[in-house]
Amino acid sequence: MTEDKLAGASGSEGEEFEFDCPQCGVHIKGEVSKCPKCGVEFVIEEVVEVQCPVCGKTVPADAKSCQSCGAQFESEAAAAPMPPQPVASPPPASAPDLAVQKEKEDQEALRKRFPQLVAEVKPLLALANEYGMNVSEGRRLIDKAVRAGKDNDVIAAVNYVKECKASIISALNGRLDHDVEYLEKLAKVAKSLNTSPDVLLDSIKVINEKRAIGDLEGAFKESANGRKQAEKLTGKYVEANELCEGLEKLIQSSERFYVDVREARKLLGEAKDAGEHGDWSMMGILARKGNEEILKTMPDILNSELKKAKTMLLDAKAEGKDVTMLVKLLKEAGNAHRQKRYEESLDRLIEFKTESKHI
Repeated sequence: MTEDKLAGASGSEGEEFEFDCPQCGVHIKGEVSKCPKCGVEFVIEEVVEVQCPVCGKTVPADAKSCQSCGAQFESEAAAAPMPPQPVASPPPASAPDLAVQKEKEDQEALRKRFPQLVAEVKPLLALANEYGMNVSEGRRLIDKAVRAGKDNDVIAAVNYVKECKASIISALNGRLDHDVEYLEKLAKVAKSLNTSPDVLLDSIKVINEKRAIGDLEGAFKESANGRKQAEKLTGKYVEANELCEGLEKLIQSSERFYVDVREARKLLGEAKDAGEHGDWSMMGILARKGNEEILKTMPDILNSELKKAKTMLLDAKAEGKDVTMLVKLLKEAGNAHRQKRYEESLDRLIEFKTESKHI
C-alpha cells in the first residue's frame, strides 16, 4: 500500500463529485447546496468511514483490517477517506402551520384594536349630533360592526368601524368647509357695512389651524364663536340667512315625499332677493313664512309616511331581513312627530328610506 494508491482512491484533482439526493433520489454531479429537483438543502459533512485501498469497500475509519478482502492496515492513514456526503437539512416548519399561527396573531391584534376604534368613533358621532348633522351612513356602519362583533367576525367588525370613522370625519370636514365659506361671506358683509371683519378672519384662521392638527371639536367651537361675532357685526343678516338655509333644506326634504312646495319656493326666492338688496329684516320674514307654509301640512304628511314605513318594515321582517336599524329609525321618527319636531321626523324618515335600500 503506497501513498500514490491512497491518493488515487481519494479522488484525483478535477474528479467530479457525484451522489444521489437523500430526499428524492435524483442523481447529482458536482458540489451543490440544494437539490435541483426537490429543492432540499444539503449540509456537507465529513463521514467517519473510509475506503479499503485494496478492494474499495467501505470500512470504519479506525478499522485494523478490511472486513471484505481481509487486507491488513498498517495505520488509520492506510485507508482512503470517503468523499463528503450530502445530508438533507431538517425540513422547515410547515407552511400551513405558520399561516394558521399568523392568522391567530392577526385576529388577536384586531380584537384588541376593535374597542379602541369604537372609543374613537363615539366622540365623533356625539359631535355630529350636537351640530345637527346627518350621519345616517355612519350610524348604519356602526350597527353593522356591532352585529359582526356579536357573530365573532372580528375582521368585518373592525372594517365597518373604520368605514364609519372615515364617513363621519368626511361629513364633519364637509360641514366645516361650509362654515368657513359662510364666515368668509359674513366678513364681506361686515366690510360692506364699514365694519372691520378682522375678528371673523381670525376665526377662520383658528378653524383651519385646529383642523390641521385633527382637533375637529375645537374647530366647531371656533366656528360657533365666529357666528356669534358675526351677529354683532352684521345685525339681523345671520339670523335671516340661517332661516333661508333652513327653508331651502326643508323644501328639498319635502320634495322627496312629493309635498307641494311651490308657494314655499316662491317665498324663498323673494327672501333671497330681499337679502341681495340688504333688507335682512324682510329676508327673515319671508323665509319664516315659507317655513310655516310647509310645516302646516306636515302633520298629515308625516302620519301617512309613518304608516308606509311601518308596512315596509313588516314586509322586510317577513322576508327574513335584518330590520334592527329600520326599527330604530322608525321609532325616532315617531317620537319626533309626537313632540311636533316635524323637521327632525322628516329627516329620520329619509334615513329610513335610505337604509331600506341597503338591507
